[in-house]
Amino acid sequence: MKETGRGHLVQRFSDISLGSKDKHSKRLLRLLMTGETMTALEQKILETLKYLSPGELERFRHVVQYSKMKEGLPRIPRQRMEMADRGEIAKLMVETYGEESVEVTKEVLKMISRTDLVQRFSDISSGSKGPSRSLELEGCGSMMQDPSDWTKLEPEVNSTDADEVPTYSLQSEAGRFECSVSGLRWFCKEKVSFKYQFCSWEEPMERMESIQYMPAGPLIDITAVAGKLDEIYLPHWICIDDIPKISNRFAVLHIDDCGHVVEKVSEVTPSHVKLPEPVFSPRAVLMKAGAPVRWRCKVLIYKTDTAFLTLHVYLIPHDPALQEAMDKKESSYGYKQIRKPHPEKSLKMGDRFILTADLDGAKLSPEYLKLRYECRDPNFFEVYIENPDRHFTLSLTQKNERQPVWTSEIRKDEYQSTGRIQGEHFVDKHLCQLIERVVNIGSILDNLLEKGVIQQEEYDTIRAAPTTQEKMRKLCRGPLKAGGHAAKDIFYQILEEKEKYLVADLQRKES
Repeated sequence: MKETGRGHLVQRFSDISLGSKDKHSKRLLRLLMTGETMTALEQKILETLKYLSPGELERFRHVVQYSKMKEGLPRIPRQRMEMADRGEIAKLMVETYGEESVEVTKEVLKMISRTDLVQRFSDISSGSKGPSRSLELEGCGSMMQDPSDWTKLEPEVNSTDADEVPTYSLQSEAGRFECSVSGLRWFCKEKVSFKYQFCSWEEPMERMESIQYMPAGPLIDITAVAGKLDEIYLPHWICIDDIPKISNRFAVLHIDDCGHVVEKVSEVTPSHVKLPEPVFSPRAVLMKAGAPVRWRCKVLIYKTDTAFLTLHVYLIPHDPALQEAMDKKESSYGYKQIRKPHPEKSLKMGDRFILTADLDGAKLSPEYLKLRYECRDPNFFEVYIENPDRHFTLSLTQKNERQPVWTSEIRKDEYQSTGRIQGEHFVDKHLCQLIERVVNIGSILDNLLEKGVIQQEEYDTIRAAPTTQEKMRKLCRGPLKAGGHAAKDIFYQILEEKEKYLVADLQRKES
């Protein structure tokens, strides 16, 4: 046996006797005694796996890892399957399922929509009367696994007014794609073009509560511009692990001229719900209310640039629409976002969480927040520190627990003004480039007037200059020079918002 490379299997089954009551173990032991048959099964499975694309192979792994075997068949350990190549996967299938490996492989191929490859096993006799063993996705009903071969695309953002809801435009050739902003996925067989906007849940929320559903994803209004979208995958933020008959609890909201329609779903992935042949209108994923579920979450941090540091810290579901609303709201109050990684683990809806900071003198309120979906005005933690002078760490912990679910270091240069660079202010260092390249001078002057950096008379004088470059010269050599670092700090913050690509380009040239 060791000569055929099966020594590790002999060790594994050294305690199995042919008199064992475990039928699967007996069949596998008989198979181990015929290394030639083992090799033939592995070779046949390997030849079939070679026809899978990298994305399909990842889906194959995923189905096997997260599947529950009926009638006592074991499951391949996740850590072994995750790193296995095609040949190792074939070995693992035969090692684990023995003569049943063919039927198990067939079932997995069917579940990843490669029924064309099932015929390749027609000449193998597995010793059974048919597929008596099948796979049932654990806790997922008819859940379809996520493929990994989605190409991410950056949308074009169109927004002419600060109060206007942005429109995101996308176009693609044939294939599978994902929007990097919303997480929306689509499959098309030809070139397509479409646009979408995020919609508020405020009005539909009351209707959903009355029929005992809750939002499980962003409400997205999609409009096709050209071509045909064959499939749409709406994103959701529900962690579906350990939820029985998961597809029965999901639904899709469809808003049209006739009102609100709740549709059943047939296929659910860990992050999306599939809509074949979609009809376009405001759409969103829903979840049946009742039993507690776990959410993939985001922590959003916004800071002021005043003498005393104030942070607003939000804990929300992984909702790009809600984040867009919070960015807009906090920006209107002069707050800037500090981007940090999200919690790695999903969090239970309804649980209470406490925020702490490892810095003496830090004041935090409220005492705790309850994780729930608030579409209009979600609550937040306020962190107030009078004279911060070093890096500090924020930690989020579930109430009555000790282990944090999220920690992040807030570095000194993140909460202090970043306009000063090694003693020389960003504005002074790049004065010539700013004069030549700033475009949005009108809105910049409006903001400077609102914040008191320039007075009405100065505002009128600068606006009267004939060109943008002349306006910038008057601004930089007049009010900004007179106002010193404090005025330049505010000007820099406005530039970060109004001319973010210019600021980023100038910062890259410094490094």
